[in-house]
Amino acid sequence: MGIIYGPVPSRRLGMSLGIDPIPRLTCTFDCVYCQLGKKRYKVHGPEEVREPFPSPAEIADGVKQALAHHAHIDYITFSGSGEPTLNPKLGEAVGKIREFTDVPIALITNSSLLTRPDVFAAAASCDLVLPTLDAGDQDTFVRINRPAYGFQIDDIAAAIGKLARVVPIWLEVMLVQSEKHGSNTDDKVIAGIIDKIRMIKPHEVNLNTCVRPPEEPVDPVPEEKLDKIRARMEAALPGIPIVVVPKRTKSRSKLLREEEISAEILRILAVRPCTPTDLTDSLGINPAEVGKYLARLAEAGKIGRRAHKDRLYYTVKEE
Repeated sequence: MGIIYGPVPSRRLGMSLGIDPIPRLTCTFDCVYCQLGKKRYKVHGPEEVREPFPSPAEIADGVKQALAHHAHIDYITFSGSGEPTLNPKLGEAVGKIREFTDVPIALITNSSLLTRPDVFAAAASCDLVLPTLDAGDQDTFVRINRPAYGFQIDDIAAAIGKLARVVPIWLEVMLVQSEKHGSNTDDKVIAGIIDKIRMIKPHEVNLNTCVRPPEEPVDPVPEEKLDKIRARMEAALPGIPIVVVPKRTKSRSKLLREEEISAEILRILAVRPCTPTDLTDSLGINPAEVGKYLARLAEAGKIGRRAHKDRLYYTVKEE
């Protein structure tokens, strides 16, 4: 799949033009809730990555071409199929993109590498950073995020707090429950997360749960419980907005040519499982047309289907 994907409808960022700046499925974590399943490579840093990274010039050229085809983009977002800050030239790529567009640049990161000065500087050069913090203690961190050896949640939280002093931070807390892996919603765990948020002082906290189907036995947290946790955080963290992320966005984008649609569907599904409604919102075409393209791709063996919580999701079949 390509470096650039979308634009996709993001529940937080509107229409987001995505950048996957790393070899596919390469990450510092192997989170139990990951919608893409187990990572091919779990690494401690870019020095351990076996495949080449996209260059800043390749990334910038891809963004420039995509912007020429799409009239409405809310954010250009470094994210993708693993941890984007593994790309050692991320900051240079941000700089090249800024040479030709004023569209704001966001970074979605698991926060693990923010302790490295070069990664911190690259993150600080973005307009918005959405770092993840799913635990306040090391045991929960290891159990839910399953990091590569050596990462410490206290160090990561301190780096996020430092970053929040120089760039807007929307801190994402992914809450899950699982018979196999346990949960990070127990009172003691939430208390630890609150302590970390108090230290970080983010501009906003986004409470999230696994809407799209993870491959591991992990369940979303019910809305009632999310609301109770939100209320508890609001009481403990005055002045910090606590937001429960909505399940979907209705923002739309328009493709210029019909022949792009199948390729665009594959690019979107390579990054995240989607329902037909998700794809309708992203592609700007009617549901019947989306169904037609999905049927063709399924018949060709390029995509598969997965049911999750009474909703049907489509995914790309790995080659």
